[in-house]
Amino acid sequence: MSAAKARKTVMLVDGYGLIFRAYHAVPPSMVTTAGEQTNAVYGFASMLLDTLNVRKPDYAIVAMDAGRTFRHDVYTDYKANRDETPQDLKQQVGRVIQFVHTLGIPTLEREGYEADDVIGSLSRSCIDAGHDTIIVTGDSDLLQLVEDHAMAVLPGARRFGEFREYDVAGVRDRYGFAPDLIPDYKALVGDTSDNIPGVPGIGDKTAKKLIDTFGDLEAIIANQDGVTPTRARNALGENIEQARTSKELATIVRDLDFDLDLETARTGMYDLEEMTQLFRELEFRSLLSRLPASNTSSSAPASTTEARSVESTRITVVTTDQLGEMVKAINRADAIAIDVETDSTDPFTANLVGISIADATDNAWYIPVGHNVGDQLNLADVREALDPALNREELGIVAHHGKYDLHVLRHHGFTLNRLTFDTMIAAFLIGDSSVRLKDLAFTRLGIQMTEISELIGAGRNQDTMDNVEIERAAPYACADVECTLGLVEPLKKGLKERELDSLFQSIELPLVPVLIGMEARGIAIDIEELGEFSKELKRRIGEVELEVDALAGRPFRIGSNKQLATLLFEELNLPSGRRTKTGYSVDSNVLETLRDKHPVVELVLEYRTLSKLRSTYVDALPDSVNEETGRVHTSFNQTVAATGRLSSNNPNLQNIPIRTEIGRRVRKSFVADRRPEHRIVENAVLLAADYSQMELRILAHMSAEPFLIEAFRSGEDIHRATAALVNQIDIEEVTSDQRRVAKTVNFGILYGMQAYGLSRDTGMDREAATKFIESYWERLPRVRTFFDELLAFGAKHGYVQTLSGRRRYIPELNSQNGQQRQGAQRVAMNMPIQGTQADIIKIAMIQLDDVLAGRELHGHQVLQVHDELVLEVDERQLEDVASVVKDTMEHAYSLDVPVIVDLRAGPNWQDLTPYGDA
Repeated sequence: MSAAKARKTVMLVDGYGLIFRAYHAVPPSMVTTAGEQTNAVYGFASMLLDTLNVRKPDYAIVAMDAGRTFRHDVYTDYKANRDETPQDLKQQVGRVIQFVHTLGIPTLEREGYEADDVIGSLSRSCIDAGHDTIIVTGDSDLLQLVEDHAMAVLPGARRFGEFREYDVAGVRDRYGFAPDLIPDYKALVGDTSDNIPGVPGIGDKTAKKLIDTFGDLEAIIANQDGVTPTRARNALGENIEQARTSKELATIVRDLDFDLDLETARTGMYDLEEMTQLFRELEFRSLLSRLPASNTSSSAPASTTEARSVESTRITVVTTDQLGEMVKAINRADAIAIDVETDSTDPFTANLVGISIADATDNAWYIPVGHNVGDQLNLADVREALDPALNREELGIVAHHGKYDLHVLRHHGFTLNRLTFDTMIAAFLIGDSSVRLKDLAFTRLGIQMTEISELIGAGRNQDTMDNVEIERAAPYACADVECTLGLVEPLKKGLKERELDSLFQSIELPLVPVLIGMEARGIAIDIEELGEFSKELKRRIGEVELEVDALAGRPFRIGSNKQLATLLFEELNLPSGRRTKTGYSVDSNVLETLRDKHPVVELVLEYRTLSKLRSTYVDALPDSVNEETGRVHTSFNQTVAATGRLSSNNPNLQNIPIRTEIGRRVRKSFVADRRPEHRIVENAVLLAADYSQMELRILAHMSAEPFLIEAFRSGEDIHRATAALVNQIDIEEVTSDQRRVAKTVNFGILYGMQAYGLSRDTGMDREAATKFIESYWERLPRVRTFFDELLAFGAKHGYVQTLSGRRRYIPELNSQNGQQRQGAQRVAMNMPIQGTQADIIKIAMIQLDDVLAGRELHGHQVLQVHDELVLEVDERQLEDVASVVKDTMEHAYSLDVPVIVDLRAGPNWQDLTPYGDA
């Protein structure tokens, strides 16, 4: 190559090929706060940016399809078997093109031709002009374009975002022949995706043999007398013209002329501000850092720009005079935003490094108290001056994930225990695609904030905030509170527009101090009990391994999915389920279907259950005990579960099984704490309050089904009554089996149960299950009407909601993918009921906290799991506390049916006995 003119690289992108790949790879639940579905746009943008950054082409062009092509005239059934493009994908194509153009990349199409033909012609003209081309596509058809100076990259089969390169040798390795013979190959075998017929009876193996022996299609036809086997020769002889037509359909056109100035396709020629604005609309903040350098903007890359929310005055408070001036300003303020910097994400072990505060008059302060280097005030002095100001009743307190901030402050002697606004909770209720402060600042304020990783690093090299210089920490911390305060008004507007004000102000915000109290108290565990149980589990796991070895007839590694698949499906010849890209699936769903086929399956399921419980709870819980308090302090999350249920982590106490003996043993280790040094009440016992059949009671209320309402009002056994109704018999005649089936349907119907599920869960045959469900709908028509109307509302508006107005947006309700739509319908049927249950128990928790404190009763909430609330109570006041708990929970929310709470008390979470009139 001449030194005077180096070859340039032109990247040619198959637009629709990548759009379809992205649409199917990224979940359709990716929706902006405004309700715009963006999964295909995001996936396309992600792939294109990654490819640009890896390949670093000089030029880039995206080719698009223009509609009907000449191939439809050649063969009327061309692509006739393809489903219509999903509407939710069509709606995203315009955004994809907008993204491409904003990135400075031109799109090209040609009437009567496909994007493949545009790419093929551009590749040829670029090579002729002395350039190299990279063809980026999701369609293997384009591999025929690979040649010297032209390579192709296709998405990998296993993981989204991975690409596989193909040069001439790579195509030969895949097919066994040169790239330009791919149309001849498809002339013989056809292509089902494009409905190219090929030659009936000639498959992959024969076609490759013919091409290897004779060459292209015309050479094969010319030598058809030598074609073997005979059936292939006959098939070819009978379909010569069809084979030629198939080749014409499969051959990419390479001689279209385009009046294109290649310089208009030079990469990096885009406006950074315009692209940032588009990403803000689409809520694609994570892609900002992946943008290639802009050659037209004088701005620094957005990912490293420290933007200011306002022209504020930022002060680092390191003297008593500065502290005094800050306190005066806070005492004049109507509201402030507050945030803490720490050296850990665990609020119970974190050391306070600094406090940042912002007010509405554009002032922001950072008070360093725990940096390892630099002048800073003593924490005790800061607390003495600041705490009274923070507790001024008229002062509004705003925070982002304020529960953490309040925990840390309280742990360091501050008494602040209230919030007037939490931006993370508000954003979650509204339905923002991300509730991270950095993401909200970008999408709602247009501010690109500094990531914490830019201060402390990430991964193995991650440091802690106390080692960051004060002068670097201060602007970061001040930006946090500035943006938090700046988010309040747009989020208030969002709450009002979606009628979520009451839910936010009456339930979620008042719940924060309740959860703080529960988390701070924690719960005691019996470490010795867990230690003994761990030994028992270890013994049993060893026994299971030996039993599996015996059944397998050889030493067998039960934890190896590959070995397990070989044993089950090849050696034992059990019916195999679905295949993954790495072999047979042996997940729990597959194994459950095989449970009765061979005893080894039962043992494998037992092994997995024992191993998971041992590692997740039995061995892990002792490590969760706080050294200072001697108790386990889980964190309850308000912004995780879309139904509104609380989740928990560190440790997760929501998933401890309650119906198995092993799960019950784990619950037994959670005990009432009578240790003098760690107890929260004297003479402690645990009191568990459990809503009885709450979801069915809510269904009765929401559906206004007369049968359910009357059954609950009369105190009948709802499952026995249902069995009597559906089977048209007297309630006294209902058998235990009939009640069991009715119970399965009563609860299963809340999750969209169909006949298959009923048959699987009860052992009924499919026909009987179908008849039972049909009879159920017939006898309870208002329930069916309720769910029909609920699904219609959800499909029309894009969301469903609870009685308290909590919304869950479910765009998949309008998906053209039947499986996705059915899954979305099941979610939509359950969410208003389960979410209402979650809202009711939250209301009860708030009221109960007030009543117990107001009456100075020694009973405290310590755990909340689904519809159960656990308190630690002084046994001497158990009767009074139990009465208050039952009354408060049963009257927290008014339904058209009675709400019943069952009470149990005892020394640990498992060994509880009914208490009172339960």
